[in-house]
Amino acid sequence: MLVYHPAFDLYNCIFRMLQLLSYSKEDEIHVDKLRIWDFYTTFPSLIREMSFPNELRHLKEKIIKDKSNPYEEIADAKQIFERMKTFQMSAIKCLASYGFVDSKSLSKNRIRKTGKQLPEELLIKINELNNQKGDVIKLVTSDLAELPLFGDKGWKARTGLLEFMYDPK
Repeated sequence: MLVYHPAFDLYNCIFRMLQLLSYSKEDEIHVDKLRIWDFYTTFPSLIREMSFPNELRHLKEKIIKDKSNPYEEIADAKQIFERMKTFQMSAIKCLASYGFVDSKSLSKNRIRKTGKQLPEELLIKINELNNQKGDVIKLVTSDLAELPLFGDKGWKARTGLLEFMYDPK
């Protein structure tokens, strides 16, 4: 049986990355941080399982209350996240090849937007679809964006998607 899911669609991943980068206020984002954001954009109901800082815990209930979808339930989030990696990295490299992401920064596992403008019709589509997943995108790119990637209070530890025990302190 063939089953389609946007998590494993390169073009859908490119579009999600563009959505996240267009909303992000950060000049430079670590590749793993963008991958985690993309994962939660794809599976918004799993944000419930993420550990939020105490001062932002109210956002968890406010934004995630109606995001449950029985068809989106997955048994092993870490395994799905790892399976998505090839699609995510291909999408990021594609964005670099089109000049939306700086390829020199990418070689250092950093994503830096180049300032190249998206085509108008693509911007319109991004704005339309932000109405559907806008809450999650705004949550990860603004309210939670300040969280570090590394350490026991960072994205890796709070999500459990990547190992953090051996991160530089």
